[in-house]
Amino acid sequence: MSHCKSLLLMLLLWACFLNASIAVGGEPLLAHPHSSKQSDATNIGVKECAACHSAPSPISQFRGVTRFVRLVESKEWLERDKHAYAYQLVRIDKPKHESNELSRRITTKLNYKDGDFERNCLTCHAGLNANEDYSSREVKLDLEFGVRCESCHGPGSEYTKREHHQQVSWRGLKPEEKSELGMWDLTSPSTAAAVCLSCHLGNIAENRFVTHDMYAAGHPVLPPFDLQVFLNAMPPHWQTIQKKSGFGNTLDTNDPHLEAKYISAHYDVAGTPTEIRAAIKGSYDKTRRSMIGGLVANDAGIDLIHQGAARTETWGDYSNYNCMGCHQEIKKNSTTLRVESRVPGRPFPANWLTLDYPKIHASGQETRDILKRELLASFNSVPFGDAQRINQLRDRQRQSLEERFLDRRKMERQIMSKDDVLQWLLFLTESRQDSMNDFWVARQTAWMVCVAIDELIEHGAIAANTLDTVDAMKKELQKMLRLELQIEQKVSVLESQSDILETANRFDSARCGVLVKALVQTAIETR
Repeated sequence: MSHCKSLLLMLLLWACFLNASIAVGGEPLLAHPHSSKQSDATNIGVKECAACHSAPSPISQFRGVTRFVRLVESKEWLERDKHAYAYQLVRIDKPKHESNELSRRITTKLNYKDGDFERNCLTCHAGLNANEDYSSREVKLDLEFGVRCESCHGPGSEYTKREHHQQVSWRGLKPEEKSELGMWDLTSPSTAAAVCLSCHLGNIAENRFVTHDMYAAGHPVLPPFDLQVFLNAMPPHWQTIQKKSGFGNTLDTNDPHLEAKYISAHYDVAGTPTEIRAAIKGSYDKTRRSMIGGLVANDAGIDLIHQGAARTETWGDYSNYNCMGCHQEIKKNSTTLRVESRVPGRPFPANWLTLDYPKIHASGQETRDILKRELLASFNSVPFGDAQRINQLRDRQRQSLEERFLDRRKMERQIMSKDDVLQWLLFLTESRQDSMNDFWVARQTAWMVCVAIDELIEHGAIAANTLDTVDAMKKELQKMLRLELQIEQKVSVLESQSDILETANRFDSARCGVLVKALVQTAIETR
């Protein structure tokens, strides 16, 4: 087989690892935490946001507003963020890139008619809502801006009304209070991950999915998910809580407790303003985002299974399964062949969507284990799973997901210490040691380990005499798993497509396992 044909075969083999969509499906088991309680909130458009968030006015700087929010977010997003160019890379009316030609080929092969491209593609590539009137002049203008501000931050009609979010009092509101006006709390790892995963994993109810037919037509492979790694690759147009400072003493207010109030709305921490500021400065927030993002992905995968099973016409799309469940290599010493506790020919969901909770109530663990066994048993009972059996688990699974959501909320409000990070690394490597021969599991696990190791280094928690060794191991993992995400705004992922597939084909799972364990052991030995 020629080199090109090998790449095409690998594309078909690996592409179906990602959970994907069908045109319609059941409602989610658990409303995503970014869902607004304000049913009347609607989008106001990029131009309204950009009016203030492109550059700070002299008055805003004089008043001290930029100590809380920089007011350059829109400009940096438009000029640097790949999401702002997401529509331009796939639009089928004005071909300028190879990816535009691919979009036309995909839509032709799928026999898309009027409106199908908008409903099935632009829900992700332009942040369209499934029920949005994409034919209106306002929406057509906003399409030019790709994944828009409100696609991630929430519909702005209510929180911009009467200048709510421009008032000093806004800074002291709890995230829940802001959510009631439509603004999603992206300082919450659970919320941020849910927003990202609605496209980067999928949500049938929101019509944001990549079907197996789409992959077969040429849609590029998407990676597994790590919230912090994805945030690192954007690049950031935001300001972290740690970097917001001095906004309690401005021309608008003279409240030395405002910063402490703001921080306390996001963390369970007490003390004087100085003590609170010192506590969050020492928190391992990047590792926390990586960990919680993985847990959200796990639960979103369960949610997707139930969304697909809710209606017979949406069940059984091949993209819902681990691709190697069908496309196993038949060769000696294969690193991708998996011996699973399943009936041959009955694939399970993607392996990387299996991350257990390191900090949970003992009373909930037994229920979760039972549900996991019953869910997997439903995939073993008949080819591609028994939707009826899965539906019978629905109410119990809903309750379990709600409990896990509350567990995550507690996790993300805690100050994460060095010991917490080391315990997480131990748990992660131990719980995943039997699945690291799966390239996508290994890639996500390596991302999580490297995020934690990098943050330990930032905090000076790794012995100086081991840094060169750590750096060498990280570089080897990077080359082995191609850990760096492409970040150039106007470059299509097609340019890296063959590289990642070739990397997956060469994957040395044994060496990968050795490197990951060595990195974790090095961190633990410098405790």
